[in-house]
Amino acid sequence: MSDRIDIPDPFIDQLLSRSPIAGFSESEVYFNGQESVQIQVHERKIVSFESSSTSGLSFRGRSAQQMGYSFTEVFDEGAESFLLEKARENSDVLETKEPETLFEGEKEYPATDNFSPELDKKDFDYFSKTALALEDAILKYDPRIVAVDDLFLSYGIGTQAIRNTLGLNCDSTHNILSVYASSRCVAEGQTKTGFCVWIGRDADTIDIAALAKESAEDSLSKLGAAPVRSGKYSVVLDARAAADLLTAFSGIFSADAVQKGFSLLAGKIGDKIASECVDIRDDGSHPASFLSFSFDSEGVATRNKQLIEKGTLLSYLHNRKTAATDGVASTGNGFRSGYKGSIDIAPTNLYFAPGKSSQNSLLKEMNNGLFIKYLIGLHAGANEISGDFSLSCEGFLVVDGRKDRPVDQITVSGNFFKLLQSVVAVADDLYFNPSEGAGIIGSPSLLIEGLTISGE
Repeated sequence: MSDRIDIPDPFIDQLLSRSPIAGFSESEVYFNGQESVQIQVHERKIVSFESSSTSGLSFRGRSAQQMGYSFTEVFDEGAESFLLEKARENSDVLETKEPETLFEGEKEYPATDNFSPELDKKDFDYFSKTALALEDAILKYDPRIVAVDDLFLSYGIGTQAIRNTLGLNCDSTHNILSVYASSRCVAEGQTKTGFCVWIGRDADTIDIAALAKESAEDSLSKLGAAPVRSGKYSVVLDARAAADLLTAFSGIFSADAVQKGFSLLAGKIGDKIASECVDIRDDGSHPASFLSFSFDSEGVATRNKQLIEKGTLLSYLHNRKTAATDGVASTGNGFRSGYKGSIDIAPTNLYFAPGKSSQNSLLKEMNNGLFIKYLIGLHAGANEISGDFSLSCEGFLVVDGRKDRPVDQITVSGNFFKLLQSVVAVADDLYFNPSEGAGIIGSPSLLIEGLTISGE
C-alpha cells in the first residue's frame, strides 16, 4: 500500500558534517519514520479508513562533556541550523553526573528479515475484501453469534536509522499486517464475547474460516460460565495469559530499575529466584516472533541473552549507560520510544523458554484445578515493584485432567516473584503477544501451584 520510507540521507550527512564547525566533538542522528493504514468493518460495511504518516529525527551532540538534544520533522537547510543551535543551547545548560557517550558501532550485526515486498504491494481493495469476508464468516458461523462488535485490519511500515560521526551507520525497515475481530453471542439470557487475532507478513496465509471459528468459538465457549468457590488452586495459565503477565512485570529485568531501587531483583545475580524449570530469555531475533531486532537505538547489536537459567538469575537488561555503571557490556536493550524519546531500556523478544510437554499434558498433570485463559485489568491490578497482582480472569474448571465448565467472575491473586518459584511445568506452545516495536513478550502455557482464587 506504500513504498519504503525514505531516509533523508543527504540531510543527515550535511548535518553531521556541519556539527564539528558548530562546536560538537561528536554527534549523532536518529531517524524514525512510520506509516499506517487501518480499515474498520461493521455491519458488512467499511465504516472507517484511517491513514497516517509521521517521520522525524533527533540530533544529539557533545559539547564540553555535555550532550545536547534537538528534534525536527523538517529536513531542509533551515532545519540544520535550528538543530545545531538548539542542541548547543541545551548542552550549555544541561548538567549530568554521568556524561553520555556515543557508540562507534559493531563489526557485524545479526541479519533480519522484517520486510515483505509482496505485503507492501497489497492494496485497499484486497484488505477491505479480507476484512468484509472475515466479518461475514463470523456472523454465519452460528446463529447464536449476533454481532461482530469490532473488526480492524491494520497495516504498518516503519524505518529506523542511526548515523554518527564515529562511524556508526545502521538502518532497518519492517512492515506488518494485523487483523483483530471480536464477536458477541447471546443464548438463554447470557451474552458473551470472544475474539481472534492474526499478525504476520504473508497475507495470503490468512485463513478466514479458521479465524472466524476462533473468534466465534471463543465467545460460545463462555456460555454458561459461573464462578468457583474461593480458595487455593493449582492453575494452568494459558500461553496468552502467561505472556500478558510477563508483560506486566517485564520491567523488573531493567538494569535502570534495579539501579534506582525499583526492582526486587537488585543484588540477586547468581541467586535462585525461580523453579528449576524456568528459563527466561531475551532474543533479538526469534523465529516465532513478529519482529527481529539487529540493533538497538544506540547502535549496539542485539543478542540472545539468558536472563534466568534453571531458576537462577544471570543478567539484567542493559543500555550503554547502565552497563557502564555496572561495569558490564550493554545487552543491546537501549531503545527509544520514538525520535523524541530518550534512550531507555526495553526487551526485544522476552519470553519464558518452552518446555517439551503439550498444554493437554499440563492439564493431565494438574488433574484438578483451573485453566486460566484470560487475565483482565493488568494495568491497574499489577504492582511491578512489589510483584503483587490481583486480576479478574476467565477460563475453565479442570476435572480429572480435562476442561469442564467455563468459569468467570473470579479473581486470581498472588505475587510474581513467588509465582516464578511455583512453576511446576512448562508447555511447548510458545506464543508471542501480537505487538510491534521493542518489547514483544512471549510465553508457553505454565502449570503453577497454589494461586489464590476469589470467587463464590
